[in-house]
Amino acid sequence: MPATLKSLAVIGPADSDALTGVAGSTYVDPGTWTTPLQAVKSRAGGTVTVTHAQGTTGDIPLPAVPASVLRTTGGTVGLTGRYYASAQPTGTPAVTRTDSVIDFTSAPVESLPAVWSATWSGTLTPTHTGLHRFSLLLAGTATLKINGVTVVSGSRGTRRFFLGTHDYPIQGTIELTAGQTATIEITYSNSGADPDPAGRPACGLTLGWQPASLIPAAVQAARTADAAVVFVNRMAGEAMDHEQLTLPGDQNQLITAVAAVNPRTIVVLNTDGPVAMPWLNDVEAVIQAWYGGRGMGTALAAVLFGDSDPSGRLPVTFPVGPAQGPGTTPATYPGTNATVSYAEGTAIGYRFYDAKGQQPLFPFGHGLSYTTFAHGSLEAAYDATAKSVTVSVTVTNNGNRQGTDIVQIYATLPAAAAAEQRRLVAFRKLTLAPGAGRRITFTIPTDDLTVWSNGAWTLVPGLYALATARNSRAMTAQRTVTIN
Repeated sequence: MPATLKSLAVIGPADSDALTGVAGSTYVDPGTWTTPLQAVKSRAGGTVTVTHAQGTTGDIPLPAVPASVLRTTGGTVGLTGRYYASAQPTGTPAVTRTDSVIDFTSAPVESLPAVWSATWSGTLTPTHTGLHRFSLLLAGTATLKINGVTVVSGSRGTRRFFLGTHDYPIQGTIELTAGQTATIEITYSNSGADPDPAGRPACGLTLGWQPASLIPAAVQAARTADAAVVFVNRMAGEAMDHEQLTLPGDQNQLITAVAAVNPRTIVVLNTDGPVAMPWLNDVEAVIQAWYGGRGMGTALAAVLFGDSDPSGRLPVTFPVGPAQGPGTTPATYPGTNATVSYAEGTAIGYRFYDAKGQQPLFPFGHGLSYTTFAHGSLEAAYDATAKSVTVSVTVTNNGNRQGTDIVQIYATLPAAAAAEQRRLVAFRKLTLAPGAGRRITFTIPTDDLTVWSNGAWTLVPGLYALATARNSRAMTAQRTVTIN
């Protein structure tokens, strides 16, 4: 943060609702911890006024839509539910009745078989004008349509994984007008849900909503601040897949609205992986926080105020959109007739983008620093006795402050190897004072340069190119060695 900063708006789930981990392998119970909001306020001290506006509740289930706003076509309170004794809601319903709300965790009709489906239809009369959020918390598959428009659609194996404290909703938004009746239709099937303790497919569905948007208040807070930091998040855990790259709920709308009134907007992505960033060119910076655990608040405040150099680098590739990367066809994900085609072969991760000539949003290994580094005086040599290649490079901090660089080494194999375009074979992190330089040497075993051929790992003779790089797409210097 610059010394001229006098006021800062922190927006989004940045307090006790910040995600430190969600479920399964990502779950972290932080115990007593310093939240990002608390850490920012502490670091700001008395020199910067910090305000907080919620803006969004993030990726969480919403309160159930109340019966008071729902009507059947005949005017009865609630919606018309039609239950089917099959995985798809076709044919003659087994039961037709009026349900006041859609909120259940066991089969609402006792006579239904283990696998069943249902539809609910009627009207919804909004209580507010503006952006409305809707969520479906479910085990199975469901779709919500309002005025014939699909607002939410997707599936979940379970509403909550056995480790963690968070439920897994799917969300969407739509603009509605207070008092203007809208048609509503929900389709549900518990086919594909995880089994319950009795071995039957689980079931459950909660139709939730947030009729009053929190975005206007956040926009006002951002408009009157020197800078804004927007926290957004996405749930993730075992037994669930993301069916799209879009940030859940109203979070993209929040970022766009805040950036429109404050050009000095920083976005903190508290997510498990890549998300689409339609607002990227409208914000000053993006910090990928992942799930930071107990120390995330203190760490984020240190990076935001410039006390620490951001020294992380992306361990995955961030695609521009859903058409990039592997697994973008129905055959490769989610598969056809319970069969998944593993079409990428050895072109895993960044190698796939290279093989297909796709320019990602952010490449594997990407990450910026508060200073700049130069990679120079590169040397490479092959040692046949040691069966290794050594690469030496001088790294210099060209900036006016201390910073951390992660030097990455990529290898390009001979054409006869028929290998990927480039392969990460080494990396090292080093921190340098302003103006300082250091020579570092990497030793790369030739085993790391082999390919699988005719049932064995083979070192193909020929010309090998070794390059220093900032990421998988930004080579800084290159040398070649011949391996015989």
